[in-house]
Amino acid sequence: MRIRTVKPELFTHTKLADLEHSTGLPVRLSFIGLLCAADREGRFKWDARRLGVQILPYDQVDFGAILDALVDWEIVVKYEVDGKEYGCIPSFPRHQVINAREQESSLPPFDSQPDLFPATNVVKAEKKKEKETAMPFDSVEFSDAWERWNDHRVEKKKKLTPSTSSMQLKKLESVGEARAIKMIDYSIENGWLGLFEDQAATPIPLQRKPQTSDQFSL
Repeated sequence: MRIRTVKPELFTHTKLADLEHSTGLPVRLSFIGLLCAADREGRFKWDARRLGVQILPYDQVDFGAILDALVDWEIVVKYEVDGKEYGCIPSFPRHQVINAREQESSLPPFDSQPDLFPATNVVKAEKKKEKETAMPFDSVEFSDAWERWNDHRVEKKKKLTPSTSSMQLKKLESVGEARAIKMIDYSIENGWLGLFEDQAATPIPLQRKPQTSDQFSL
């Protein structure tokens, strides 16, 4: 058995809950146990008796029935290689952070597609899309400059957050493309984390005084 991560989404996973209620079997606890029994690729030997002793040592329950239920509901996959039976949790690699020192899997692989938390993945994808900020200018020159700015922030160990990126892009948009690119390069040259213009190179608009009737008096 191994140390694994249990995501909060697992406790509200309706498919696991419905399966447990419909069968009367301790499905959710058993599934958590399978996470610990599986190797770093989410694979395990299909040995119901042994798994039952490891995961539910104090319960008089048919662990084979639990495994069959998980397979029927497509939460776990059962497969055979060279006459030997194995199990696989298809979504395991996407939901576990594996210790680099853990031994490589010695079990044959199973090519799997389904994900235990498809709804969660959709939400994450939507959130990621929301965080993407459109460039204010379509030119290659500006895209290259913005990429230089991102690399600069990473080098300074101050990677841009989505909110900071949005604010800085709005600031750059307000000054126009040419000045925006110069602002980026000037800030990089000076090693700054914020975007600033070279005041010496920025033309200062003339301030016209309001005209009065005295200016035209004779």
